[in-house]
Amino acid sequence: MLLPAKPCQIAYFVPDVREAALEHHRLYGSGPFYVAEHIQFDVCEYRGAASTWDQSSSFGYWGDVMVEFMVQNRPGPSVIEDVQAVNKGATGLHHLGFYVDDPLAVVTAFSKAGYELAWRGVLANGVEIFMVDTIRLYGHMIELYAPTPSLMEIHDFVRQGSIGFDGRDPVRDFTL
Repeated sequence: MLLPAKPCQIAYFVPDVREAALEHHRLYGSGPFYVAEHIQFDVCEYRGAASTWDQSSSFGYWGDVMVEFMVQNRPGPSVIEDVQAVNKGATGLHHLGFYVDDPLAVVTAFSKAGYELAWRGVLANGVEIFMVDTIRLYGHMIELYAPTPSLMEIHDFVRQGSIGFDGRDPVRDFTL
């Protein structure tokens, strides 16, 4: 088995991360959502080559699953454009995220099964993220990351905000 039975995150590509978060909150009572503008990556590789990446996201919890809304701030080849091509540019599901103890081993197993690494990024805090191209199988990507203290600090902060959330201030600023 390559992945745990349950994803920890579901992510969508949208034109406006704040509006998408607010609408999700209105429909489902989720949140609060924390918006990170122009997320900085120390390392960014797309399809095996160094690249630049400019993404903004909003993160919130819907029950025990993190929901992410993401937008690509500058055009250019990317994992978002890869999935958008399947959806003909419409908003949609981008990836399911999974905590795995050894992301590189899971990436290797996916590769052996015919699903290549599409993107790798490392945040300024050292969190390493892998995106496997499973578009032909599912219509979306699979995101992998180890549950490191740095990653869990971010996820726990967002999760704690959702506990007892009273619906006030459903979209908030946040810096990664």
